Amino acid sequence: MTGKLIEILIMEGIAILMFVFAWQIGIKGRMELIAGYSKRTAHRVTDKVGLRRLIARTCLLVGIGSALMPLLTWIAVDYRAGMAHAIGAYGGFIVGVIGMVMLQARDYTE
Repeated sequence: MTGKLIEILIMEGIAILMFVFAWQIGIKGRMELIAGYSKRTAHRVTDKVGLRRLIARTCLLVGIGSALMPLLTWIAVDYRAGMAHAIGAYGGFIVGVIGMVMLQARDYTE
Protein backbone atom coordinates (compact mmCIF):
# COMPACT_ATOMS: atom_id res chain seq x y z
CA MET A 1 0.00 0.00 0.00
CA THR A 2 1.16 3.46 -0.70
CA GLY A 3 1.49 6.12 1.95
CA LYS A 4 -1.35 8.16 0.47
CA LEU A 5 -3.77 5.23 0.65
CA ILE A 6 -2.81 4.60 4.27
CA GLU A 7 -3.38 8.28 5.07
CA ILE A 8 -6.80 8.21 3.42
CA LEU A 9 -7.84 5.05 5.30
CA ILE A 10 -6.70 6.40 8.67
CA MET A 11 -8.13 9.91 8.30
CA GLU A 12 -11.44 8.76 6.87
CA GLY A 13 -11.68 6.13 9.63
CA ILE A 14 -11.18 8.88 12.22
CA ALA A 15 -13.79 11.01 10.46
CA ILE A 16 -16.36 8.19 10.50
CA LEU A 17 -15.63 7.50 14.19
CA MET A 18 -16.09 11.19 15.05
CA PHE A 19 -19.37 11.34 13.11
CA VAL A 20 -20.61 8.28 15.02
CA PHE A 21 -19.63 9.89 18.34
CA ALA A 22 -21.39 13.12 17.34
CA TRP A 23 -24.54 11.18 16.49
CA GLN A 24 -24.43 9.02 19.64
CA ILE A 25 -23.80 11.98 21.97
CA GLY A 26 -25.87 14.64 20.24
CA ILE A 27 -28.89 12.74 18.96
CA LYS A 28 -29.00 9.62 21.14
CA GLY A 29 -27.95 11.46 24.31
CA ARG A 30 -25.26 8.98 25.38
CA MET A 31 -23.42 11.19 27.85
CA GLU A 32 -21.27 8.28 29.06
CA LEU A 33 -19.23 8.58 25.84
CA ILE A 34 -17.90 11.94 27.01
CA ALA A 35 -14.48 11.57 28.63
CA GLY A 36 -14.64 12.25 32.35
CA TYR A 37 -18.41 11.98 32.58
CA SER A 38 -19.78 9.23 34.80
CA LYS A 39 -22.43 8.74 37.46
CA ARG A 40 -19.90 9.94 40.06
CA THR A 41 -19.20 13.21 38.21
CA ALA A 42 -22.68 13.87 36.80
CA HIS A 43 -23.62 16.12 39.73
CA ARG A 44 -20.97 18.66 38.62
CA VAL A 45 -22.66 19.25 35.26
CA THR A 46 -25.09 22.17 35.49
CA ASP A 47 -26.39 22.08 31.90
CA LYS A 48 -26.37 18.55 30.47
CA VAL A 49 -28.06 19.54 27.20
CA GLY A 50 -25.55 22.32 26.59
CA LEU A 51 -22.57 20.09 27.33
CA ARG A 52 -23.97 17.36 25.11
CA ARG A 53 -24.48 19.86 22.28
CA LEU A 54 -20.93 21.26 22.71
CA ILE A 55 -19.25 17.86 22.60
CA ALA A 56 -21.39 16.67 19.66
CA ARG A 57 -20.50 19.79 17.65
CA THR A 58 -16.84 19.32 18.52
CA CYS A 59 -16.91 15.73 17.30
CA LEU A 60 -18.61 16.90 14.12
CA LEU A 61 -15.96 19.60 13.59
CA VAL A 62 -13.08 17.17 14.10
CA GLY A 63 -14.79 14.69 11.77
CA ILE A 64 -15.09 17.30 9.01
CA GLY A 65 -11.46 18.35 9.49
CA SER A 66 -10.29 14.74 9.37
CA ALA A 67 -12.36 14.02 6.28
CA LEU A 68 -10.85 17.00 4.46
CA MET A 69 -7.23 16.33 5.50
CA PRO A 70 -6.39 13.93 2.62
CA LEU A 71 -7.66 16.53 0.16
CA LEU A 72 -5.49 19.19 1.79
CA THR A 73 -2.37 17.05 1.62
CA TRP A 74 -3.13 16.16 -2.01
CA ILE A 75 -3.31 19.88 -2.87
CA ALA A 76 -0.33 20.87 -0.71
CA VAL A 77 2.06 18.16 -1.93
CA ASP A 78 2.74 20.12 -5.15
CA TYR A 79 5.24 22.44 -3.51
CA ARG A 80 8.32 21.59 -1.49
CA ALA A 81 7.24 22.02 2.15
CA GLY A 82 3.54 21.54 1.48
CA MET A 83 3.12 18.33 3.43
CA ALA A 84 4.71 19.80 6.56
CA HIS A 85 2.45 22.85 6.31
CA ALA A 86 -0.65 20.69 5.85
CA ILE A 87 0.17 18.49 8.83
CA GLY A 88 0.98 21.55 10.92
CA ALA A 89 -2.30 23.16 9.93
CA TYR A 90 -4.22 20.04 10.96
CA GLY A 91 -2.37 19.92 14.28
CA GLY A 92 -3.13 23.59 14.89
CA PHE A 93 -6.77 22.98 14.05
CA ILE A 94 -7.01 20.14 16.57
CA VAL A 95 -5.25 22.16 19.30
CA GLY A 96 -7.59 25.10 18.63
CA VAL A 97 -10.69 22.91 18.84
CA ILE A 98 -9.50 21.33 22.10
CA GLY A 99 -8.76 24.76 23.57
CA MET A 100 -12.17 26.03 22.55
CA VAL A 101 -13.90 23.05 24.17
CA MET A 102 -11.92 23.42 27.39
CA LEU A 103 -12.91 27.07 27.69
CA GLN A 104 -16.56 26.57 26.75
CA ALA A 105 -17.06 23.47 28.92
CA ARG A 106 -16.60 25.64 31.99
CA ASP A 107 -19.99 27.20 31.21
CA TYR A 108 -21.70 23.83 31.69
CA THR A 109 -19.88 22.53 34.77
CA GLU A 110 -19.18 23.71 38.31
